[in-house]
Amino acid sequence: MNNPYARIFNVSRSFGSVLITRSYVASKSSTSGTKWSPVHNRKDKKNTPKKNAVHGQPKNEKKQRFEFGEYGKLSDGDANVLERSQKLVSKITDFDSLKLLPDVREKMIDIISSESLLNKNIQNIGYSPEDKSVQEFKKTVKPSPIQTTAIYQLSKTLMKPELQVRLIAAETGSGKTMAYLIPLVDYLKRTELENPTVWESMKHKAIVRSIILLPTHELVEQVYQTVSKLEPALGMHTYKWDAGSSYKGFVDALKGRIDIMVTTPGKILSLFKISMVSRPDRILSQVKFLVMDEADTLLDKSWVEDSYSTIKHMQNLNHVLFCSATIPKEFQKTITRLFPDVGVIASPNLHKINHKNDIKLINADMAPYKGSKIKALAQILYSINRDNIDPGFEKRAVVFVNEKTSVPIVAAKLANQYGHDVVALTGSDTVEERLEKIKPFMDPAKKINKSPSKPVADSNKVLRKIPNSNIVIEEAPDKAEEATAESTLKVLVTTDVLARGINFRSCRYVVLYDIPNTSVDLVHRIGRTGRMKQKGSVFIITGKRVKNWVKAIPSIVSKKVTIS
Repeated sequence: MNNPYARIFNVSRSFGSVLITRSYVASKSSTSGTKWSPVHNRKDKKNTPKKNAVHGQPKNEKKQRFEFGEYGKLSDGDANVLERSQKLVSKITDFDSLKLLPDVREKMIDIISSESLLNKNIQNIGYSPEDKSVQEFKKTVKPSPIQTTAIYQLSKTLMKPELQVRLIAAETGSGKTMAYLIPLVDYLKRTELENPTVWESMKHKAIVRSIILLPTHELVEQVYQTVSKLEPALGMHTYKWDAGSSYKGFVDALKGRIDIMVTTPGKILSLFKISMVSRPDRILSQVKFLVMDEADTLLDKSWVEDSYSTIKHMQNLNHVLFCSATIPKEFQKTITRLFPDVGVIASPNLHKINHKNDIKLINADMAPYKGSKIKALAQILYSINRDNIDPGFEKRAVVFVNEKTSVPIVAAKLANQYGHDVVALTGSDTVEERLEKIKPFMDPAKKINKSPSKPVADSNKVLRKIPNSNIVIEEAPDKAEEATAESTLKVLVTTDVLARGINFRSCRYVVLYDIPNTSVDLVHRIGRTGRMKQKGSVFIITGKRVKNWVKAIPSIVSKKVTIS
């Protein structure tokens, strides 16, 4: 039997700072195997357009792109896919125009309104549909571009019984969680309504109906905060299987039916290593809808074996959704090889950084820093603490470094020499420690109880213009007690372990203490602020020997140029 997913694909190439997309057809020959087998050796088809199955352009078409870094280039977007998405977004402007069950539409809008970053009046992100701030905000809720595109495209064939594999790709902070969660919920509820006899016989059985897989337990916690609201909203049975969950807890939840389970591939595979769960294959065979969030991580070299093994255990899937904010070329090759017929749903702004972000370059080699990056960082944080943005609320800043050994060093200097309220986090921390440390940065910004001191009179302020820039900031005092007398700033120092997917609520400031090595890391780090098209501030500490592509970042962001 021929693999039903066989499809032709190609690889793009770049030249200098301008990437020119050229399409190639890979020479493959057919093979037999189960529906989950990778495709190998497919022969070329005559007259087949030379286009990339996931992200390609017609041959000879040129497109200006910004090429950042030296490794891990991002793939091009298929012009036809992006154009189709843009047309949908311009035509569909509200949830009422999307094909959804009325109750699902109503409840999911309630959930969005109760946790949206755009709802500035939220102080508690629990499910509270009757809250006045939720009801007011609900009147203004619109689907984001990727939500419009994903819901529309998936709804066309949502209930068709054959396996459907799709990739949802959109820029960071664009609402991807709801882009896959709303169709998932609509699918489950339609299954109940369209097959009442079957549902009646199933609803009391020990089954798992759908699974959302993520690479880290921090992301499991974050996504489950949203998924758990489906219990009071729509009566769904949800379960979070994380590092702190016992097998007994899983078995107990299973007995009452699990409609949506949020977990990691490792937890799924662990079912086959314990005696408490008999016939785990039988349990997983009931799963109809699978989401792999942060898919470019779950299919990279260190994860792909576990992730693919997990999928193969689910033999009766109806939908598989891969979701990602970036499409690195290696990920493109992997997903095309494993699922050549994957359908692509992409945002028109894929691989673009929010142009509302204010990007500032700080040269640490120039006076007054004279080569001290930590002094430059302290000056940046002092300036952040003294600005007049979001008065009356705590401020949050995330500082990214490249090596985990640098995290405690930078954090200690900020705390001991400059008196900042600093949290240091690396992959060496336990899951429990990481969740505790990032919680203040994921909750809504707290209001400041006491009235802040009167601002310093203009005549007493010491202003300094940053060399080789148009940036003017206040000079930081030398003494820690002076710097922190009015401090409401919380600082998190970390690595790329927290650059992906984490929704830092009300985090307006990101500092790149070290220059990221790849375009993927650049997009994800900057993507921790300016989410849902809000304004953010990004400070990049540089030096005299910095590459030209680093100096170009402010310009390419403001001009909405695609990152490569």
